[in-house]
Amino acid sequence: MFYSEQKKQITTYNRRTFFLFLLKLSLFTAVGWRIYNIQILDSSKYETLSKKNQIDLEIIFPLRGKIFDRNNILIADNEKVYDVYLIPENTKSINNTLNSLSKFIDIDFAKRRKIIQLTSKVKKFEKIKIFENISWSNLEKIETNKYNLEGIFIAEDHLRIYPYKEVFSHLLGYISKPNQKELSLPFISKMPNLDIGKEGLEKSFNPLLVGKAGQREIEVNSTGRVIREISKVDSIQGKELHLSLDLRIQEYAVNLLQSYRAGSINVINIKNGEILCMASTPTYDPNKIIKKPNKEYWDSILSNSLSPLTNRSLQGLYSPGSTFKMIVAIAALKYGVISSKSTHSCSGKIEFGDRLYHCWKTNGHGKMDVTNAITQSCDVFFYEISKKLGIDKIAKVAEDFGLGQIFDISMPNQKKGIIPSKKWKKTTLGESWYAGETLISGIGQGFVLTSPFQLAVMTSIIASDGKIVEPTILKSKNINFKTNSKYSDEIKIIKKAMFNVVNINKGTAFKSRLQDVKFSGKTGTSQVRSISLSERESDEFRKKEQEWKNRDHALFVGYIPYDDPQYAISVIIEHGGSGASTAAPIAKQVFNYIHKLNL
Repeated sequence: MFYSEQKKQITTYNRRTFFLFLLKLSLFTAVGWRIYNIQILDSSKYETLSKKNQIDLEIIFPLRGKIFDRNNILIADNEKVYDVYLIPENTKSINNTLNSLSKFIDIDFAKRRKIIQLTSKVKKFEKIKIFENISWSNLEKIETNKYNLEGIFIAEDHLRIYPYKEVFSHLLGYISKPNQKELSLPFISKMPNLDIGKEGLEKSFNPLLVGKAGQREIEVNSTGRVIREISKVDSIQGKELHLSLDLRIQEYAVNLLQSYRAGSINVINIKNGEILCMASTPTYDPNKIIKKPNKEYWDSILSNSLSPLTNRSLQGLYSPGSTFKMIVAIAALKYGVISSKSTHSCSGKIEFGDRLYHCWKTNGHGKMDVTNAITQSCDVFFYEISKKLGIDKIAKVAEDFGLGQIFDISMPNQKKGIIPSKKWKKTTLGESWYAGETLISGIGQGFVLTSPFQLAVMTSIIASDGKIVEPTILKSKNINFKTNSKYSDEIKIIKKAMFNVVNINKGTAFKSRLQDVKFSGKTGTSQVRSISLSERESDEFRKKEQEWKNRDHALFVGYIPYDDPQYAISVIIEHGGSGASTAAPIAKQVFNYIHKLNL
């Protein structure tokens, strides 16, 4: 009995052992087969996955391309700077490290709190930028005492700098981090943290200046720590930009404008269209915009009622005043309204409809032909020919001479201005054109609005006998411009008058003539508010000093030398008074400076 029971237990045990053996064998077989699949059959697949998990690519940002003036003077560069980083893993106490660092760099409570918050959000071995672009003195202190600064290290970076500060600010613009919309641009899509041009040429030439990113292939462990560098492809610096601008002339012009609240000076090489100067004030320092913190400086710019960010040369729109009379004269001559010998008598005013239109000279100029009317800037003469000519013909000629146009000079945000016509008024304002508005337009007032740069182009076309001068801001070779020969005869008459403006006794800019070299031009005074009849006839009003904002804008356009035009200029001083007393003397100084440079 006992034996049979024992035998039965042994049989049951053997059966269980056998089943357990089969189960273990099955498990080992399954595991073995899986290992075989992973290591042998699918080894290439998992090798690829393993590599992908262990290899990271780091972007190496390129240096931005440099910008030079026409004489290869560097006007936009990259300066080596130093940033301070913290690696939490390398310090026993974040607070102790910050306390030690605060002996050399001020760390206020808000800054300290922000740093501590960042350390809690990143991996311990990740570096955190806590200061950027530190001063040399702070750099020396940190380097000298780095053994007391656990977890702190210095890294090299580059900062865009503009050596001439305000001189080129409206032209070059500045750089900053891209916004959400800009991140989709092709040249920046793979480098989201790279600074890009936000205004001016920095913006227009972003694709050229940005350069090409490099990359570093690194091996990391499962937590993301860098183990070693596997390969590296260096970035390629952005291409250089060589401009037509001349630092000497630009700087000279900006300095002249500093004596006034706001204004613009533009100089164009008539022969090849190169822009030598495009000065606008008030201006700003792009270096202060780039460097952080910059809120205080930004606030001062944005709160300035004169709008320092506005490039008045391209974005400022002004009534051209008497500088527009040359266009009206060309149109009247072209369409046969007058000849070079036609005259009108100026008594100081003209009656048209139910109102009087006054000349700037109260007692009038007497008998005027077109040459004398431009020389002495007689308003009545131009009232008379405008009403016969009509606004549409004036508009057509104005457009042929570059007014109301946007130019292909890679400068963003240009303003087109207004060259009015009957169609323009109907389309824009839904109103019919009145004949009296033609008279006002005939002296460059009313709806007529142009930019200072447009006036410089207009003057270049006149000076070159009708060549279609195409301005450029890039340094170029001599260009053969097409000539609009249909105005050749008319331009000859206008050029004679422009010479007289500066070089004969009755010319409005006679006091601004030069002795060494003669130039030609035309003054302009743009009225900014209506003057009542009582004010106009009041001696007290004429003697009274006007508030700045109520003064007329002062304008001058011209070219030098008169017999072989090389350079054209436009000058506008906001609320500067008369063109003869303010703008013409400035043009004289610029022309004299260019003459002495012997370009």
